[in-house]
Amino acid sequence: MSGYSLIGFETMGETATLTLRRGRKLNAITDQMNIELFDVLSEIAGTPAIKVVILTGEGRAFSAGYDVGEGEDMPARTPAYWKYHFSLAFRTLRRIWSLPQPVVCKVRGACLGGGMALSLACDLTYASEDAFFGDAEIKFGGGGNMFPVLQWIVGMKTLNELVLTGRNVHADEALRLGMVNEVLPADGLDARVDQVVRHMCLLPDGTLVRNKASSRRWYQQMGIEAVISGNEDSSVLGLSTGGETEFTRISKKEGVTAALRWQKARFAEVGAF
Repeated sequence: MSGYSLIGFETMGETATLTLRRGRKLNAITDQMNIELFDVLSEIAGTPAIKVVILTGEGRAFSAGYDVGEGEDMPARTPAYWKYHFSLAFRTLRRIWSLPQPVVCKVRGACLGGGMALSLACDLTYASEDAFFGDAEIKFGGGGNMFPVLQWIVGMKTLNELVLTGRNVHADEALRLGMVNEVLPADGLDARVDQVVRHMCLLPDGTLVRNKASSRRWYQQMGIEAVISGNEDSSVLGLSTGGETEFTRISKKEGVTAALRWQKARFAEVGAF
């Protein structure tokens, strides 16, 4: 498996490790990254010798979410583009969710927006003490369409708070809410994930695939696919019809960094979270 520029791929024994490789941009997700991630996961799905997949990010963050930058290399944000963009995003989430092999997410630092959706689609999530989670796109005018399994994890009241405020959840709270399996010191995260994965690989052949499929059937009965499809449709509609936001106007005039400063300052002034 070669030819991927934004996704690192390596195997060790019966484990494959996939790494988001835009470390200088805090692994902000692009359409091309989604294409590569989907392709490599599809290859892994047909490789039974790989028993477990680890998904992580390069550098100090798992992923800060989708790239909100403007520039010559960014496509025009038309309704047709948003339909294409979200089809790629949700296709990748479905691929992780339905992959025969379990996927273990290893999170450092920011795990926001589309990055948080990736972590929620994984089977297990281990985080460092500096990790934090949330849907930053809500503060950009997005719809808060995090991977919908979150509603079963945290419950209605907490879900409502997250999608109606856009606040972040730090690692210790994420553990209490059930969003992660364990929180580790930064220097112990890699060793702990490796230990858990080695344990999983010792299970009898077929056990991991069979038991993951069994747990997924429960969510299918609860209507997970209908909710995923509804979230995809509402994401396209929201960004196709919402008009230009103040964040977008500042971004076009003064740049994304200036827009982010403006956004941070206006919420900090209220100080609710």
